[in-house]
Amino acid sequence: MARITCLSFGFVLMFMACSRVPEGIIPEKKMKDVLVDMQIAEEMINTDPYVFRGNEEKNTLYRSVFRKYGVTEAEYDSSLVWYGKHLDAYMRISKSALAEVQKRIDALGDAVPEPVPESNRDSLDIWIFRRHYELSPRMLEHMIAFDIEPGAAYSPGSAFVLGLNVWGITPQMTKPVEIRLHTVSDDTTYTVSRTVRENGYYEMMLKVNPVKRTQRVYGHIRLDGKAGVCRKIYLDQLQLTKYRYGSPALEDDSGTRNVADGE
Repeated sequence: MARITCLSFGFVLMFMACSRVPEGIIPEKKMKDVLVDMQIAEEMINTDPYVFRGNEEKNTLYRSVFRKYGVTEAEYDSSLVWYGKHLDAYMRISKSALAEVQKRIDALGDAVPEPVPESNRDSLDIWIFRRHYELSPRMLEHMIAFDIEPGAAYSPGSAFVLGLNVWGITPQMTKPVEIRLHTVSDDTTYTVSRTVRENGYYEMMLKVNPVKRTQRVYGHIRLDGKAGVCRKIYLDQLQLTKYRYGSPALEDDSGTRNVADGE
């Protein structure tokens, strides 16, 4: 199971101290508890689709979670949106909630990775997490946040390409998926982002200053809960490749589609 920060099933970090949230937003500790039960409810639905074959059966289960914690559906939805915009708070809650879910669910998808070493090769896939995810607008996994800090900084002259296949988007969805990729390279943070509106394979390239070493690569892939999304979005073929400047593979993008470049 991945031990570098990635918001999927697989965390053992302790829940950090609660921070202040605006009025009407569920506090962090309570939000974590709600998300745990909502995730378990989703697992129950996936495990027994015959019992939960209709929306009414599913909504009855969700409402039972809201009643348990004394929150409304509107408060829950608003809280998801607020936490989705405050990544540090979201990651604190998600790490703790998913660690709790991990204790209760045996069937987990991640594998234990080995640390990613620096390489003399022109390219190296540094993505050590699952290659497939489902994003649901109502569940904990409406966003994947990943954070990779290598044991030794990546060499100067690096470029990072995040690639993934997105499917399940319909024409009614205005801007369903947001992708952001960041690096911390010495004293500078580099960022590239894009909104995905159509199904297909996407790549995002982030180039770092040739003289700077990279200590951290992080980002998120988020399902926009306010974009009219009422179904799951599927991601697969996930990879995050580190290239060296001048690499033939970096210069040749003839095999990629929907490429976004940022620096």
